[in-house]
Amino acid sequence: MKFPADSSSSGWWLLGLLVALGILGRGLLRDVASPWTDNIDANGACWSQSAHNTLRAGLKATAGVPSAFYFGSPPIPPDGYYTHHPPLLSLMLTGMFALCGEKERVARALPIAFSLCGLVLLWRLVRKCAGARTAAFSAVLFAAMPMELHYGRMVNFEPIDLVWMLGALECLRLLERTGAKRWRWLMSAALVLALWTAWLGYLFVLTLAVHFGFSRESGNRRFAVLLLALAVVSFGLFLLHVTRVQPGAWADMLASFKMRMAASGEPVPWADWAARITGTLRTHIQPVAWLLGIAGGGVVMLRRKNDVALRWLGWAALCFFGLSAFYVTVFRNASSVHDYASFYFTVPVAMMAGVALDSLIAWSESRGACMKRTLFAAVIAVCAFLVFSGERQALALRKQFRILDTGKEESVSLIPELGRAIRGRFPEDTAVICNFLPSYGPQLHYYAQHDLLPCVFTAGEWKEMIDDPANAPVGGVVWLGAGEAPEVIEGLPAGPREDVTIAGVHFCFWRPQ
Repeated sequence: MKFPADSSSSGWWLLGLLVALGILGRGLLRDVASPWTDNIDANGACWSQSAHNTLRAGLKATAGVPSAFYFGSPPIPPDGYYTHHPPLLSLMLTGMFALCGEKERVARALPIAFSLCGLVLLWRLVRKCAGARTAAFSAVLFAAMPMELHYGRMVNFEPIDLVWMLGALECLRLLERTGAKRWRWLMSAALVLALWTAWLGYLFVLTLAVHFGFSRESGNRRFAVLLLALAVVSFGLFLLHVTRVQPGAWADMLASFKMRMAASGEPVPWADWAARITGTLRTHIQPVAWLLGIAGGGVVMLRRKNDVALRWLGWAALCFFGLSAFYVTVFRNASSVHDYASFYFTVPVAMMAGVALDSLIAWSESRGACMKRTLFAAVIAVCAFLVFSGERQALALRKQFRILDTGKEESVSLIPELGRAIRGRFPEDTAVICNFLPSYGPQLHYYAQHDLLPCVFTAGEWKEMIDDPANAPVGGVVWLGAGEAPEVIEGLPAGPREDVTIAGVHFCFWRPQ
């Protein structure tokens, strides 16, 4: 497949890439060493805990299976493993902790590095298919999206799997262009990495298989069969992998799968789902970017017969749009809970928006110098608006996670300092009762490295929890600002008590005799 030569100067596309990298890097690196206390960093705490457990228990004992929600002492019991996701993210984070130490900035370095790499791969694909100017616009708009700025630094699957997907497309493009077998092997490696990083990797491989399966060329149909075989073999190996540590993993996975699809439990009503998804797509990807993306898609449709390379870019954008739309629709319970389920919409919007802006400038070139200067200035102004609005919206999306009265301000140092205090005062096999802490959010659990029993508010509830042999051995942390704290403390069994002030908040630590 032949691709058009760049029609723009090298300075233009290099400047566009550097600007995009600067925008994205500035947004992603802000407060990179801060604690896991904002609303996206529940994932950071979970996957850091998984890596922590793997380092502590060892690869031989865990088989590398994630244990993102186990905060007790080793050995990890079978139900402590999280078998709902492929293990590559946890293993990569384990390697980084082994080399660089277990720190927040080390964990965040992984998705940030992949996000920057993903931006470069996106730029390369667009540049080869639609020219340097289009690539520059696509890269800048991608870097300016709140979805990318917010979740591109999240310790989760999306930034990493995106790199494998874009890398596979890059290898496919080079394979079609050169016919060199090394690109086939590199593409296969990228697809395997995508499959072992996240379930969206399977949707991506199946999307490619469906596309090539409907081709008229027998070679493409054989390629589709190979892609399907790759997915089937990978999934089979995954099933064998997780059953090594959790015999009931298959039934647990099926239950989770049905719940995420809204086929069991309490399904999210379609009206609520639609409001949630449209709100997410509007706040995480700017409406102006959506309009430009739709316009760029129209340009590709009009030019698809005469411009083979642009049609290829349109096909790549359609792959990402299709798998994203399928995922958020079919798995509506999951997409209603996680805003980042819509993460991959950023790719087709950025690609097609770049096409739209480049086409507008190209149209102005035949309308005289005055029109060209005017429209060029307008396009730059639109890009600047998207950059500043995207950064502002990304900052607005970052909300602090609180463990006490969620309606009041709370020091960002409270969670890590309280967690470390719990970790230092209780034996590692002790479960700790708390009269605070929402029932969701693993941040305090991660710093405490203990099983926490939260939301135990009354003296009667405390007595029940203490008397329950399933919780033994047990201790407690009482927030003295809670309404029934005096009654709770009065009803505690004999044992040492310690009043502790952490970040201006008063607690009582109780340990049984």
